[in-house]
Amino acid sequence: MDRVQKDASLDSKRRAVRYRFCPSAFVGLPAGTFLQPTKHGQVARQRLDGQWRRKLEFARPHRKCALPGTIVSVGQGAAESSGAPQNSTATGAESEASSTFPEPAAIHQVRVPGATEAHRLEFKPRTGWLWRLWLAWKLVFVRIRLRRNTTIAVEVEGAFPDAQLSGLRTSATLSLEDWKRICRNGAHDPRICAMYVKLGPLACGYGRLQEARRYMDYFRQSGKPVIVYMTVASEREYYLALGADEIHMPPEGTLSLRGLKVSASFLRGVLDKVGIEPQVKRIGEYKSAGDQLARRTMSEAQREVLTSLLEQQFEHLCRELGARLPTEPQPLDAVQRILEDPPLSVEEWKTLGFVDDILYEDELLNRLKMRFVGKHMGLSEKGDEQASSSAEERRRSRLLERPLRAVSAKRYRRVRPALLGLPEGARYGVTRIGVVRALGAIQTGRSSTNPLFSPSIGSDTLVEQLQRAQTDRRLAAVILRVDSPGGSALASDLIWHAVRELAKRKPVIATMGDVAASGGYYISMGCHAIVAEPLTLTGSIGVVTAKPSLEQLFERIGFRREVLSRGRFAELDVDCRPFTPDEDAYFTRSTERIYESFVRKAAESRGRQPSEFERYAQGRVWTGTQAEAIGLVNALGGFDRAVELCRQRLALSVDRPVRIVEVRPRSAGPLARLLQNVSALVADSLVSSSMQSVESAQARAPEPVVDPSTQRLEGMLNFLLRTFIQTKF
Repeated sequence: MDRVQKDASLDSKRRAVRYRFCPSAFVGLPAGTFLQPTKHGQVARQRLDGQWRRKLEFARPHRKCALPGTIVSVGQGAAESSGAPQNSTATGAESEASSTFPEPAAIHQVRVPGATEAHRLEFKPRTGWLWRLWLAWKLVFVRIRLRRNTTIAVEVEGAFPDAQLSGLRTSATLSLEDWKRICRNGAHDPRICAMYVKLGPLACGYGRLQEARRYMDYFRQSGKPVIVYMTVASEREYYLALGADEIHMPPEGTLSLRGLKVSASFLRGVLDKVGIEPQVKRIGEYKSAGDQLARRTMSEAQREVLTSLLEQQFEHLCRELGARLPTEPQPLDAVQRILEDPPLSVEEWKTLGFVDDILYEDELLNRLKMRFVGKHMGLSEKGDEQASSSAEERRRSRLLERPLRAVSAKRYRRVRPALLGLPEGARYGVTRIGVVRALGAIQTGRSSTNPLFSPSIGSDTLVEQLQRAQTDRRLAAVILRVDSPGGSALASDLIWHAVRELAKRKPVIATMGDVAASGGYYISMGCHAIVAEPLTLTGSIGVVTAKPSLEQLFERIGFRREVLSRGRFAELDVDCRPFTPDEDAYFTRSTERIYESFVRKAAESRGRQPSEFERYAQGRVWTGTQAEAIGLVNALGGFDRAVELCRQRLALSVDRPVRIVEVRPRSAGPLARLLQNVSALVADSLVSSSMQSVESAQARAPEPVVDPSTQRLEGMLNFLLRTFIQTKF
């Protein structure tokens, strides 16, 4: 290594070489190799609970960081390293190290830890009369004024997105970032006394719920209770409610705890009846993304993966539900017996201990008024019939007639951390860590953040964000937040390359949300370390390509297309006939090449050989716990766990404040976007009116002529207009 040799030549009296680069210590190191410790940090590896875990402290970073997958070996006075991933043949020591990782079939019963068990946020209150005086003085001039003993009223339902991609806090939908900010600020805000959460039907994954429960636990550590009220709840909603102090439901509410299920749909029979032949090429035994089109029934490989995921989630859910049965000697068995014959009424659930009380919402709000406000007014929480005097009864009546002293989540999420004196709100003397969010399906081109459609990750947009983070000197490190099921292989590779270039200059840590599989894992493996939730779905290292053959459909409707071409494979993408044997072989080789590149890059990022990494690929989906056991990810936790790893890699002190900075895509501004969307809508209406005029003219014509190119142009134009609105809005 040039830098190490140069430092050694400058001071020959040194007994050990001091490394002045960021060692890629988050990868599996072969047996017999080690990193020379410095006074700033050391690297150790130990085995706990039958699984490989890394216990790391990083060296002080230099201008350029070692790429993920770098293996640093120190021998008899010699230091050798490479700035690129090692491609040499595995030695005997490497083979011995690889054998220590469990076989894929041996990790089905790995226990999934709870949200706070995987990583717990520690609440550290600010104390001292001087700080209290300063905070009281600052709260006098705040924009959002609240009275003491105020309750935060939060409504959580729907998609519960990871973040508001638009960057504006005007949306009524509560995001995970809003939830985290509310819980953190509310825990330190002396004006806040409790949190009232009204839960509705949720449409998010368990990984996101685990991070939400972690912040709910942070709020509860401050001594402030969390009260949950829900009318209809299933396993997903109740899993989030388990992190609260109290759970309330109305008398006729519905609590459906019957277990978990998973299903898969197959369209091959429908396509055969229509006359469409899907020609699917998949590389990977467990890559089942194309089975929906190519198969009529579930394959054994897909059944194996889904059964493994279902068993892990079900066992974890039963263990979490067992926390509501503290008197049972075997809570896990007791929960399974309850789920076999679940109760039908809320009263039965309350008898079992799963519901704390049965109340209507207005009754619960009245109880909260007496509990948090009436107590400080000298009123007891008992009923009116037990009031000590008529004056107290009148005060009680006036209090119950007023609304609950509460602040909505939409309003409270605008409270800045600097107002409460939190370190992340400081402006000076802080270390800035950038956040780049990759949320949605991966595609080429620009990203889509339209709230009317599902978000998508555009390679051009995300690469631009990564390049801005690379050139921004204010950012010491970058966190890549990934929540994506995958998508385009080309777009994933372009993003992966941009992440690798960024990793050469700054520490980059990836943190996964609900799912980061296939292309989502592809863009994550370019980082120095990967953090996942215990129930995150990741992996799926495989490739699927497909092309439909419409030959039978065209014959049935009487449509015919003739193609003239020059070149052996010029007609590879035509849809009017199936592949020829030569085209099929060429198409298969192209898919295999993409898969081999995927496996090779994934193995290099993990510091391992492609041959040994193959058994963890094959398109198989893993939970975050399983992925941590086999080395696909480095640590379990959420966003704050990634911040801690950035702190370690930057060798920051404990009291050094860190500020999170969002690296958002460039936009033309709200007014420009509004004008663009208005112009797009006007253009759409003009096109529609012109098409109607053409259709009426053709209806009056004696011999109408239908040009397929015109219809195709019309469809392309409408698609471009919809895409324009979706991308720019």
